[in-house]
Amino acid sequence: MNRKVIINADEMGIDEPRSHGILEAHEKGVVTSASIMANSPLLESLAGLLRGHSGLGVGVHLNLTEGSPILSHPHTLADRQGHFFEKAEARRRLMEGRLDLEEIRSEFDLQIRRVKDAGIEPTHLDSLHHIHVYPGVMTALCWAANRHGIEKVRLPREPVPLPGSVPSQIYWELVRYQGLVSKASEVLFAEGMKTSDHFRGIAFSGGIHVDRFLDVLARLPEGTTEVMVRPGKREPGGKGFVSEDRERELRILTDPETRSAIAKYGIELISYRKL
Repeated sequence: MNRKVIINADEMGIDEPRSHGILEAHEKGVVTSASIMANSPLLESLAGLLRGHSGLGVGVHLNLTEGSPILSHPHTLADRQGHFFEKAEARRRLMEGRLDLEEIRSEFDLQIRRVKDAGIEPTHLDSLHHIHVYPGVMTALCWAANRHGIEKVRLPREPVPLPGSVPSQIYWELVRYQGLVSKASEVLFAEGMKTSDHFRGIAFSGGIHVDRFLDVLARLPEGTTEVMVRPGKREPGGKGFVSEDRERELRILTDPETRSAIAKYGIELISYRKL
């Protein structure tokens, strides 16, 4: 079988431990791609580090749920303190049509522009909490992508596992996303965007172990698959580091056994540049 895999590390810029973990997972491991947050105060320093990692593809992790908007004085995207609404509230407002799509379009445009101004040429677009698959948001994303000449977008089409095989919260997250992906994909393909044939990674949020990770790789279908990972590195002052799972992911992604298994399975590692 001809199988290609993009191993993309999400949330670069959310804090230093996770950002440094992503860089280590690329330098010493199998991560080929990353997604950076434009409204991160770490953007400029990370952009400097990324200049020494030309083999790592970097996309924009579009964001409507963490930190503050770049757009000045948005009427619908932020609370009274000027911060994005947290995930559940932002989703609810999107489903109720209370987040203005013109503001989302402008915010996405500014986020991509900020990443490019930092010297990073984005390989693709995706989003924090997969917010871009919600109604109307994929349209806003495609508008911004076309404006900046970006042709590649994540589509999180992940098979829903059997109930009980992953934690309940993760199971229902997968059910929710797959209910939204069909319409989002129609928009994506109508706009001429490219995406991977398959996607894996949401189910890993319930806790990843090396045997399970390698089993997923061994069973990948023919074609190109994006595998979403979220490694992190414990460092002094890393207050944002909230899970042992991220440190475990880093160990798995840098384990020589993982690279050996990928070669054994006949998998070619690529970034979104080669999609």
